[in-house]
Amino acid sequence: MQQLDLTTILASVRRLDSLLTEEFEALKNQKLDVFEALQTEKIDILESLVKLNLSEEKMEKETLERLINDQTWNEITSILERCKRSHQRNELLISKQLDSIRGALSALQNQDPTATLELYTKLGKTRATRRSILSGDA
Repeated sequence: MQQLDLTTILASVRRLDSLLTEEFEALKNQKLDVFEALQTEKIDILESLVKLNLSEEKMEKETLERLINDQTWNEITSILERCKRSHQRNELLISKQLDSIRGALSALQNQDPTATLELYTKLGKTRATRRSILSGDA
């Protein structure tokens, strides 16, 4: 494996890391148009990395040993670990946002008639009630 290849891979994983950070900011600020725009480039980078087929099982022993001692390769693997954590963070944020949306939809649709609804009194205290938020008596 040539140094040029590693330099190209390093540039790709750095861009992937940057995209995942941008993705998190877009999700955090609920800018879905920005989030969706990032997906094409992210998928392209991931597909290009998959095509390299750099699994340990597919490499010769001496190539693997050379990579392990290569500083650029170590940086690549370090950035990929960070990308993995960033992806998991983004996935968790998406899951939490979906749960919030499901909860809001459930409350609006009044799917659970036995559920209590917390309302605030004029003094700012919570008061549980079983009345529907959509009916006129809430």
